Amino acid sequence: MFKTILKFGFAGAILIWLIKKGDLDLSLISQAITLHPLSVTLCIFLVLFSAVGTSFRWKLLLEVKSQGKLPRKKIIGLTWIGLLFSSVLPGAVTGDVLKVVYAKDLDATLTKTFLITSALMDRIIGLLGLLFLLGFFSIWHYSELIALSIDMKKLLQFNFFLLMGAIGFFITLFLPQKIQIKILEILKKIPLFGNSFFKVLSGVWAMGSEKVTILKCLGMSIIFQAGNVLAIYVISYPFFTADINLSTFFTFIPLGLMCTALPISPAGLGIGHAAFGTLFSYYGISKGASLFNLYFLCLVFVNLMGIFPFFLMGKRSRVMA
Repeated sequence: MFKTILKFGFAGAILIWLIKKGDLDLSLISQAITLHPLSVTLCIFLVLFSAVGTSFRWKLLLEVKSQGKLPRKKIIGLTWIGLLFSSVLPGAVTGDVLKVVYAKDLDATLTKTFLITSALMDRIIGLLGLLFLLGFFSIWHYSELIALSIDMKKLLQFNFFLLMGAIGFFITLFLPQKIQIKILEILKKIPLFGNSFFKVLSGVWAMGSEKVTILKCLGMSIIFQAGNVLAIYVISYPFFTADINLSTFFTFIPLGLMCTALPISPAGLGIGHAAFGTLFSYYGISKGASLFNLYFLCLVFVNLMGIFPFFLMGKRSRVMA
């Protein structure tokens, strides 16, 4: 409880600091709703599309070890519960843990360790989708962007570093079985946490052995993450103070989205505002924190709809008990 209060306090302090600096203009909210309702609606639709889509990605990962096809509606509900608690509690991991608890009755053959590993793997593949988008568009626009400033050149170099890390991790999923066995044997000998590492990595590589499934999940991740980038673009475009095309938008928005995934504040509150304020400024767009705030409110609106499956599934659990 103390940590939660502390993290909310930290996020609140950042927001107050941004408001006092003039970087966070709350009047943009009413302007967006009254003057650009179509942009708001389209943003909510794109966020909704990504939220529902990620549930199908998790479904594919779960079915690597399930006895058969799993119910789509229930997995959508579980995903939404996870999003709900990711919005009201610091860190997306909190929501993942809760949806795993509810997922225990999906299939009796799915172990607790595998369910946790599947949620972790789902998060990792989601991050890989962002990194591949970020890297591809950074390479595409490299020559024109490094001419803007030294800071931009450093940012693009950092993007390439992240891309190389993503490619490296993706390759490890398809390591030869002999190498995997040797690594697992070494991990098992580690005191205290060896067995835990062994179980998690075994689950990760079990999913990695299904190459078609992993490639499908990565493709889905790229599409859904692109949907999130588009959502930010459509709701912020009417307020741009500099000319920037959609393709260039993909060179920095994924980096901002990664900042919001840090388990410091609920749904990236405060952290995302500060990060986007800085990133937008590199491209000559002022009040980036205010623009991100419009997307943030649409995101929270969609995520809070998870309250409905939460109460429905909670009621069912009580009846079954």
